[in-house]
Amino acid sequence: MLAAGGLALPLAAPASAVGATPDDFNGDGYKDLVVATPKATVNGQAQAGQLTVLYGSASGVSTSRSAQISQNTAGVPGTAEAHDWFGVSYATGDLDGDGYTDLAVGASFEHSTASDLGIVQILWGGSKGLVNGALTVYGASGAGSSYLYGSGLAVGDFDGDGHDQLAVTGFAGVSVFDDGFTRTTAPARTELSTGSDGVYRGTGTIVTGDFDDNGADDLAVSGDSDIEDDDSNGVWLGYYAGGAGGMTFTKNPATVPLDAGWARAAGDLDKDGYDDLVTSGSGDSGAGTIAVHYGGPGGIPGSTRSGLIDQDTTGVPGVSESGDAFGGSVSIGDVNGDGYADAAVGAQGEAVGTLDRAGAVWLLKGSASGLTGSGAQSFTQNTAGVPGVAEASDRLGYAVRLQDQNGDGRADLTAAASGEDVFDDGVHYADGSDWILRGSASGLTTSGALSFSEKAFGLTYRNKSFGSVLGG
Repeated sequence: MLAAGGLALPLAAPASAVGATPDDFNGDGYKDLVVATPKATVNGQAQAGQLTVLYGSASGVSTSRSAQISQNTAGVPGTAEAHDWFGVSYATGDLDGDGYTDLAVGASFEHSTASDLGIVQILWGGSKGLVNGALTVYGASGAGSSYLYGSGLAVGDFDGDGHDQLAVTGFAGVSVFDDGFTRTTAPARTELSTGSDGVYRGTGTIVTGDFDDNGADDLAVSGDSDIEDDDSNGVWLGYYAGGAGGMTFTKNPATVPLDAGWARAAGDLDKDGYDDLVTSGSGDSGAGTIAVHYGGPGGIPGSTRSGLIDQDTTGVPGVSESGDAFGGSVSIGDVNGDGYADAAVGAQGEAVGTLDRAGAVWLLKGSASGLTGSGAQSFTQNTAGVPGVAEASDRLGYAVRLQDQNGDGRADLTAAASGEDVFDDGVHYADGSDWILRGSASGLTTSGALSFSEKAFGLTYRNKSFGSVLGG
């Protein structure tokens, strides 16, 4: 994602697979977790990028059931090179229709041709996991998506035929592949218009959901826009309605306030059969806010109702403060098993006491009336039962992801702290770590909470923000 401040990691919830258990790469019925480190050093190549895959089980994921994957891994085309950023984004789905979930990975700084930048590599699932080779997909030369290709990824059934498809963003464009991936070939694709009318519209975050409940997934894409655009605050949000006839573009879904216009996640928060869209923005002085745009028969999310939630919303713990960045990461899943999707929200800039940017995460619960502050929970590294101790610049909540890792019907939370200092040598580095909190009937619980860093896998690189990408 390109924004005014430079490259930021896109954060969006990956779509569910159609032909397989979502996120289940080895077909054992349990969802697997991917934590990506695009700045990882691989074989001496700085910022080549690496994935860590933790396989799920009845007891959840474990560092003892894991694999490291890079472009130097057998079966993955190419070679790990400096500044490729393999793992800058990922999305999961059964792209070849064999019943196993596959993993699409963006390497948006890979030099694909002399003029284009970025590739996507699809790692094929199978009974032994992601050890079945990979297919490299390049951007269409000259298209807006071909530069920084793979900076954002989403998987969904965009034509409603029961087969997963792949959507890819680059610097200023979106491409959608047809059905029919094989392990050696990619199907045709369509470059989607951003409706730019001669003005610049970047494409950053991308989210998929069926907002009109017509059986075909839709796309919400957001990015930055220049001062010549109609959107005066520098953000645009586009909605693409899916269907058998292709994807139809509508600029700026109704009622979306563009100061909270970055697409983050989608899910059915009020259990009415329509997916709902969550966007976010900086709010007052960077405090952060999320906007919820409810789906319905009108098609465009937010056309019937929407609302804003921040730390000043009744029931939400904390107080909105400058620089909190509440909503900078969002993921949606049913944590308490009541059938309503809930939302995990990160605020990497949240201060914990006097510790600036220690970071925090919240759980906001879904209900018949939608997402609410009632019963909301918040967690920091100083919360009882959470491993570790909060420190300045840890940035817990930099990325969040909800998925049921142990098959109990309740989503568990993975949260990244991109600035966590791991090696404790007297100098604070942004080494990075991840935390897992279990879902329960009452919400997230610290019982059985765990954390892990690169040290758990024998990795020794410093200042690379291990595990800082959890999707998108």
